Amino acid sequence: MKYGMKSWNMAGASLRVASLLAVLLYAGMPAAAQAPGANPANAKAAEKPTPRTADGHPDLNAFWNNTPPPNGNLQFERSSDGSILFDFATNFNDNRICIALEPSCQAPNQPPYKPEYMAKVRQIAETMNGGTTALDPFAQCKPLGVPRAGGAMRIMQTPEAIAILYEGAPYSTYRIVYMNSKHPDDLDTTYMGDSRGHWEGDTLVVDVTGLNDETWLGGDVPGHLKFTSIHSDKEHVIERWTRKGDLLTYEATVEDPVMFTKPWTINPRQVRVAAPTDTLLENFCYRMKEHYVPPSSNDTGCNYRCSDSNGNGK
Repeated sequence: MKYGMKSWNMAGASLRVASLLAVLLYAGMPAAAQAPGANPANAKAAEKPTPRTADGHPDLNAFWNNTPPPNGNLQFERSSDGSILFDFATNFNDNRICIALEPSCQAPNQPPYKPEYMAKVRQIAETMNGGTTALDPFAQCKPLGVPRAGGAMRIMQTPEAIAILYEGAPYSTYRIVYMNSKHPDDLDTTYMGDSRGHWEGDTLVVDVTGLNDETWLGGDVPGHLKFTSIHSDKEHVIERWTRKGDLLTYEATVEDPVMFTKPWTINPRQVRVAAPTDTLLENFCYRMKEHYVPPSSNDTGCNYRCSDSNGNGK
């Protein structure tokens, strides 16, 4: 991979972890973007009755966390010098889709940057491989921001406020959605912003503002969103959270009058109610930026190829 980790010596052997950042991003990534019902497990979860609170709204109180693909995301290789490579990022999506960095491989739905900001986004993209780069604020242990934050989360809902506790990378964090109230006039910008919510039918609508410019909009391990990165401190997000059965669908529209030519609506993300015995795990962050190493012609795997509809590299 273009950015791997320096070799570590353990018991006289050299162990090179090729994509620790990718592993942590996997833990902190939002659920895979999918059309509703596209995943059989999601469709089955949506068929269950939707629990409701005493005031009649869908009950979001749960631990939400999709399970990883059954075969994991591990590529194991031994080089001629005896080093062992564990690459956790290869074949990330359903163990089929290769990491892909060429412009022709990129997802079509990425932020509509103005030309002057798109030039900077492309410069960032040139440093990226497998969705990782030392320029990512994640590498400085900064919170992921909105709408990037996601993955495993515990939602605690009351009529007055809804707490969202995140397990994922770079470390455990949270945000509070205050219900049926307005943003304060003297709002200071923060990583997760100020969230104000209300119900529209069975959908929780959250208005998020007061976001600083020290986070990114994305950070995509498979590498298909390399042109989704920076935003300004004028970012404004409208989120829509909808529970149907045991399936939670997340939608968001991002406005940035400084950097965007028009609002950007992300692809829907879906996550299921976790097993009853699952709980949030504590996460901590340490600076990883100094562990990045330049790309090598010896890097292996399908990291530089697109995949066809059958998941075959090309």
